[in-house]
Amino acid sequence: MLASWIVYNLAWRLDGGFVHQALAAISGTALFLSVTLGAFYVYPAAYFKGATQAERILAAFATPFLWATKECARLYISYSLAECVYYLLNPLSIALFLWVIAQMGLAEMLCRRRLAGAGEPIGVVSAGSLAAVIVGVSLVIALFTVGNGESAYVIFLAGYRNIFGSGL
Repeated sequence: MLASWIVYNLAWRLDGGFVHQALAAISGTALFLSVTLGAFYVYPAAYFKGATQAERILAAFATPFLWATKECARLYISYSLAECVYYLLNPLSIALFLWVIAQMGLAEMLCRRRLAGAGEPIGVVSAGSLAAVIVGVSLVIALFTVGNGESAYVIFLAGYRNIFGSGL
């Protein structure tokens, strides 16, 4: 995530339009994938290194948390600390949080499948991992389909205005 973020933010300094656009597209895509799908890599890596479930969960949330904190820090230039912290509750951050939960559930099942395939007596699907996938995916879909996703953003903005005022 860090390398793609650095390249993405430095690409605009290049004079060549094509090189700038290519670097921005490649590094931006890598950044997006590392933030949105990083848990699907990190969780199994931690699982097979012997991490406890709590450690696996913390590891899976590390990249999205760092990304959200970076975005919050960028806002601190113009907004108060309280407003920046409120920004962490935006619909995109909530969807990312829910998406990571779903990824952890699926990753848990795949890790268990691998162990079962190696002869360990372990059930592949657990109630917790199945619930994580169903709840995570269902809530992400609901968040962006109810009112075409605008409802969640309107609620977010209404909360901001109620707490911090309209800014006028």
